[in-house]
Amino acid sequence: MTDLGADPFPAALPEGFDALLRGAIDVHVHGQPDLSAGLRNRGDDVEVARLAHAYGMSGWVLKSHLWSTMDRAAHIRQALSGTGFAVHGSITLNPPVGGLEPSVVELAAAHGARVVFLPTWGAAADLARDGYISMLLRRISPSFAEYNARTAIALCEPGGSLSGRAREVIDACRALDLALATGHASLEESRAVAAYCADIGQRLLITHPLHYSQDPQRLRELADTGAYLEFANAPLVHPDGHMTVRDVHAALRAVGPQRAILSTDVFSRWVPPEPECLRMFLEQLAYLGWTPEELSTMVSANPRAFLGVTA
Repeated sequence: MTDLGADPFPAALPEGFDALLRGAIDVHVHGQPDLSAGLRNRGDDVEVARLAHAYGMSGWVLKSHLWSTMDRAAHIRQALSGTGFAVHGSITLNPPVGGLEPSVVELAAAHGARVVFLPTWGAAADLARDGYISMLLRRISPSFAEYNARTAIALCEPGGSLSGRAREVIDACRALDLALATGHASLEESRAVAAYCADIGQRLLITHPLHYSQDPQRLRELADTGAYLEFANAPLVHPDGHMTVRDVHAALRAVGPQRAILSTDVFSRWVPPEPECLRMFLEQLAYLGWTPEELSTMVSANPRAFLGVTA
């Protein structure tokens, strides 16, 4: 490989390229590898984190669909020691870690987790919609389809009320001051989780709301619970995606910048590394009229409030 020297990517960008990313925290970063060592979506975690720091960003939440990320987060923090770049570990309550288990939340917290994601590919709602991650996992594991169907997790009882196990997991997050995200929950499940979190004062991020609805009223109802709504640019750059940045723009107008968080969640080798994806996202929203102050709220202030960390 040709040696391009230090930070060649930032040096090739326009003057002031980092203006909209200063202090940003990306709350949805998938490491390398995530699903499989054979799925090389981008470069080494440490090198991409160095790039994010060069872009003016302040940190990441490192996420995996299969395993906890606390040890990997600690490794990146150590590699970037002295830079001020924070990397927060997380756990996703999919079947490999036991699903909706409050003990798993407690053990993850003891190991340094900052964020708990409710089931993603392990959610019954995601199985019903034949989610993208399940499709990739079926390619990797010949027995995955049977496992996925057998272990699918519903957050609500048949009547629509939040299950006792889901409440116990949320209670554990509240007791341990962890941030909670809905994973791939359905809109109805997200609404039930949001209502319970509002009752007990639990910080919540509703991930992927546009996967289930683009109705402004339904999005406002979720935001009115006090939850943050996440809008990632991964669906905007996927070859099979059906949304554009103008769909996100409309959704943001519905909920307002005070309840929105912008992230990347990119997962494929056809896109640039996360910091460049986030820069592209913010620049496009700026073109559509969002001010630097509003964008900073959505990529810096709100992620810090969600995580419970100070500037």
